[in-house]
Amino acid sequence: MARLAQYLARLADILGEPKYVHLVGIEEGSVELVHAIDADAATNVRARVDAVGKGRGPRDAQAAYLSVNEYLREDGARAVLRERTTGPGILEFPGREDAEEAFPLVNQPGHIFGIVVRVGGTGDRIPVLIESEGSRISGCHTDREMAKSLARHLFEHVRLKGNGSWLRDAEGRWRLNRFRIEGYEPVARTSVAEALDELRTAAGDWTEEDYRDVERIRGGRADNGGD
Repeated sequence: MARLAQYLARLADILGEPKYVHLVGIEEGSVELVHAIDADAATNVRARVDAVGKGRGPRDAQAAYLSVNEYLREDGARAVLRERTTGPGILEFPGREDAEEAFPLVNQPGHIFGIVVRVGGTGDRIPVLIESEGSRISGCHTDREMAKSLARHLFEHVRLKGNGSWLRDAEGRWRLNRFRIEGYEPVARTSVAEALDELRTAAGDWTEEDYRDVERIRGGRADNGGD
């Protein structure tokens, strides 16, 4: 059941549109997850799946595809996503037929920057969901005390510190496997104007031209000699 839940969670990430995609049954024989998509979201879901199949699309969907393929490889299976039970395949998961990873699991200390989206669970390993650069990062966990502390920063930016493991797939892309959170720091979000005001109040010999240079660099503008 736990493995099935993993497949379902990653499949939901691939399809997107969580309000409009529904699990309606599990067929007999080889596991067939049958889901229905509301008409209003069908076009968006199909475009998302097509993009994932071409190695494009949102980062969370691509990461979910790699996770499903890894699960299948570990389980000695393969899979295909079909538009209907007897319809053509629209997304292949080679699984066991995929080439073995060229690199072993890499374990090392690291940092993750992002927004705390969800903290919760049971047991001694509490799952923490982080959103970073528009993608959701699963696989993070921590102990109960740290989870209670992190929960006070829900929907805020943080810098997580801990030990993680990373996998490199057959195409050479690295992705996070697991990350144990051992500490964190809240990250203040300030505008460029606020940052410049702080610089002006700090001690130093900055001139107005120095500040204009910072504004040009931040805005990606070339210096044309004007103000």
